[in-house]
Amino acid sequence: MQRAKAAHTRPLSLYALTVCAALSFGLLPRVAAAQNVVSTEDAIRFLEQVSFGANWTEIGRLQSMGDPSVAYAAYLQDQFQLPSSGWADRGLCPGDPNTAGNPCGPPNTRDFYTMYQVQMEFFTKALTAEDQLRQRVVFALDQMWVISAQLQGNFQTGWMDYYLRNLDDNAFGNWRDLMYAVTLSPGMGKYLDMSGNFFRPNLAANENYAREILQLFNVGLDELDDTGQPILDESGERIPTYTQDQVVGFSKAFTGWALQPNIGDSPTDPYCASSPPARQCPNWRDPMQPVNPVTNHDHGDKVLLDGVVLPARQEGDCPGGCVVQDLNDALDNIFYNHNTPVYVCKNFIKYLVTSNPTPNQVFNCVTAFKDNGQSVRGDMQAMLSAILLDQDARAPDPVMNPNYGKLREPVLAITNILRNFQVDGSVCSTTGNPCTDFVLGESYIPSNLRMDEDVFRSPTVFNFFPPGFVITGTDPQLYGPEFAILSTTSELARINMMNALIYTGIATSNPDRPYGTRIDPAQLAAYYQGDDASLVDGLNDIMMHLTMSDDMRNLLLQEINGVDDPVEKAKKATYLIAISPSYNVQR
Repeated sequence: MQRAKAAHTRPLSLYALTVCAALSFGLLPRVAAAQNVVSTEDAIRFLEQVSFGANWTEIGRLQSMGDPSVAYAAYLQDQFQLPSSGWADRGLCPGDPNTAGNPCGPPNTRDFYTMYQVQMEFFTKALTAEDQLRQRVVFALDQMWVISAQLQGNFQTGWMDYYLRNLDDNAFGNWRDLMYAVTLSPGMGKYLDMSGNFFRPNLAANENYAREILQLFNVGLDELDDTGQPILDESGERIPTYTQDQVVGFSKAFTGWALQPNIGDSPTDPYCASSPPARQCPNWRDPMQPVNPVTNHDHGDKVLLDGVVLPARQEGDCPGGCVVQDLNDALDNIFYNHNTPVYVCKNFIKYLVTSNPTPNQVFNCVTAFKDNGQSVRGDMQAMLSAILLDQDARAPDPVMNPNYGKLREPVLAITNILRNFQVDGSVCSTTGNPCTDFVLGESYIPSNLRMDEDVFRSPTVFNFFPPGFVITGTDPQLYGPEFAILSTTSELARINMMNALIYTGIATSNPDRPYGTRIDPAQLAAYYQGDDASLVDGLNDIMMHLTMSDDMRNLLLQEINGVDDPVEKAKKATYLIAISPSYNVQR
C-alpha cells in the first residue's frame, strides 16, 4: 500500500512529472507497518546488516513474514535457501595480453585483464540480486580472506571470479570446508606464495600463507576468551596465540602444492592454445594439486598449536599421501583451536553489525560456532543466525551500549543509498536511459569520487582497513576499522559522490561508463507529501530508520525552507542527510 499523495496547486513542472512517474512505477514509500509485524525502522536496520541496503520491496517482504518473534528468522531461512546468483565464468586467458593471437588481448584487454567486469558484476549483484545475504557474506569473506588484483599486472578478471566462486560456494556451509577451499584455491596459492612452496634442504619454507592463515584469517594475534576479551598472563600482559616455531611448523605442513598445469588446446577453454607456449593459460580455476610430494613436501616433524606436533613421516606412511594428511591435520589444528570461533565471530560482527560488539553478543556467536545444536562445529548458518538475531543487533540499547554501530565503508555507503532509492538499472524518468550502468569500481569513475576502496584491489593482505584498527584518541579504546581509510581526501570524495548521485549523476564516459549512475528524481519527489516535515520524516524513515535527532531534523527543515521547487527541496534534504555523520555511521 502506498502513502496518499497530498493535493497541491503548483503548476505542472518537473515535480509533477516525476511524481506521476513515481505513481506509475510504484515508487512511493509504503505506510508504516502494523503493530503485529516488524516495524519499518527495525526492518531497515535489519536489512542494512543482511544486505547491501534496504528498499521498500525487501521491507515489505520481511514484514509479510509475521511478527518479530518469527519474521527475522524466517527471512534468514529464506535467504539461506535461495540459490546463488552465481559468478560468471569468463574463462582463462594466456598470461600476457599482448601475446600474438591472444583473443583476450587488445581490444578486449579491459574485459579480461582488469577488474572492470567483475566489479560491475559485484555492483549489479549488490543492487539487484535476490540472494543479498549470501553476497553480503561473500563480500565480508573477501575482506577476511584477502587476495588482490594488485598482486601483479594483467591480473585476469576470471581469476578473481573463480576465487569468489569458492567464497560463494561456502558462504552458508562450514568454516572448515571454507578453510580447505581457500587454502587450495589458485588465487590464494599465488597471492600468499603457497603455490610452489617446495621443500628444499637447508632452506626455510615460505611462511607467508602460514602466518596469515593464523594472524589474519583464523586465530588473530592475542588469546581471547569466549566473550572476546583478552586473556592475560600473570604479569597482566596479553598472551600471543602463536610463536615463530609454530609459523615454521605450518609453513612446512603447507609444502608440496602448486597450480595445476597450464591449459592448452581444450574445447572448454577456447582462449587457450598449446602452441606456442605463450598461448597456454595459467590454471587459476581448478584447486592446487600436490607436485612430486616425495621430494617437494617437508616430511620432518612440525610444531603446531595447542602442543600438537605432527611426527616425521614419509610420503607413503599416510593413506592418500602425507602431503594431503599434513595439510588437513594443520587445518584441523587451526579449526579446533579455542581462538578460532571468537576471532571469526568478532570479525563477522564488525563487518555486518557493529565495530564494538558486546561480550554477550560475541559469546552467543561463539556458542553457535562451537555447536549448532546438532554437535556440528563451524556451521556458518548457525553463526550468522546467532549474530543477526542477537538482541544487541535487533534492539540495541543506546544507553547500555553507546558505542554501537559502524562507519559505512565506501562500498556500502554507495550501495545503501542506491538501494534506498531503487537504483537497479531501471530507466530514469528524466533521461530515458538506465539510472545506472553498474560501473562503480574506483578505477573507472572520476578521481574526485574515489574513496579508497577499489573493490577486489586491496593494497595489502590486511584489506583496505584492518579489523583491529583503533580510533585515535578514544579512551577506552574503540575499534573503527573503516576509519582507517577515512581522511580529509576520502571524506571530500564521499561528499562529492553523494552530490553526484543526487544532483548531477556520475558523468558518462564511453566506452567505460555509457550511462553513469544517478538517483531518479522521481524517487526523491515521492517523499514530498506537500509539506517539508513529511519530506524530512520520510527520508528519516528510509535512510536512518528513525534515528534522526530533533536537532538534526530542525536544522534540515530550516535548510530546505527557502527552496521553492519540491524536487530540489527533496534533493537538498537527501544530500544533507547523506553527508551527515548521523547517516554515515550505521546504527
